[in-house]
Amino acid sequence: MKKIITHLNPDLDAVTSVWLIKRFLPGWQGAEIGFAESTVSVEKAKEINQNPDILYVDVGRGKLDHHQTDKYLSAAKLCLNYIKPTGHLDQQTLQSLVAVVTQIDNARDLKWEEVGKERYQFYLHTLIDGLRSLAKSDQQVMEFGFRALDAVLLNLKNKIRAEEELKEGREFQTLWGKGVAVESANKHVLWRGEIQGYALVVKKDPETGGVQIYSRPDSKVDLTGAYNKFRRLDPDSDWFLHASKRLLLNQASVNPNMRPTKLSLEKIIEVLRKKGGA
Repeated sequence: MKKIITHLNPDLDAVTSVWLIKRFLPGWQGAEIGFAESTVSVEKAKEINQNPDILYVDVGRGKLDHHQTDKYLSAAKLCLNYIKPTGHLDQQTLQSLVAVVTQIDNARDLKWEEVGKERYQFYLHTLIDGLRSLAKSDQQVMEFGFRALDAVLLNLKNKIRAEEELKEGREFQTLWGKGVAVESANKHVLWRGEIQGYALVVKKDPETGGVQIYSRPDSKVDLTGAYNKFRRLDPDSDWFLHASKRLLLNQASVNPNMRPTKLSLEKIIEVLRKKGGA
């Protein structure tokens, strides 16, 4: 039986290291997880590091430990190099994820004014730190961390996909600046488009036909005219205009019964080009 050993009271680096091995190292998905003191003796290290069915991670003198060097490393970074993920997307997303874990573990690029803000307490490494005090077992910390890291990995993959999809998007001019329209089911397209500077981002789901239109919060976009025009053109669909007038939805996860529009993406763009649908 294969076994992964990390230190008691695991932190983000330890959780990520074990997660990497169980998720991405072939043959180790069913490995048991064990916990030990933070450092093992030289004699024991020689013994365990020769055992192909045991991996000590983030434990002093273990095969995948970084505490015996002053190099800029983390156990997660060593584990990523050890598993050698295949596939470009896995490599790219895991490298991004591990880079953040390494920064946190080494207290690098830490902005102290950010640490002082309450939202810092919602970050994954601080949640894990709080859970370490609440949990009845180290295993509970691992289970929470695994689910959270699965979600982080999915978000990173969708972010990369969104950037690729935006490159294929259709740009157009509006009263408020440049807009972009994309056929995609990836909601990250909306956020990445705003980050890239588009005043307006349109996403049309290729399967359901539902449309979501986001505007930058620092823009002067007013989608009231477009809202009224869409309702006239397609009265059998449902549209929701946010009170800010910058968010217009024909599809929403909180309301799965919304009727998607039959309007094409080209027609949506045409309305938005014409002075916001006025």
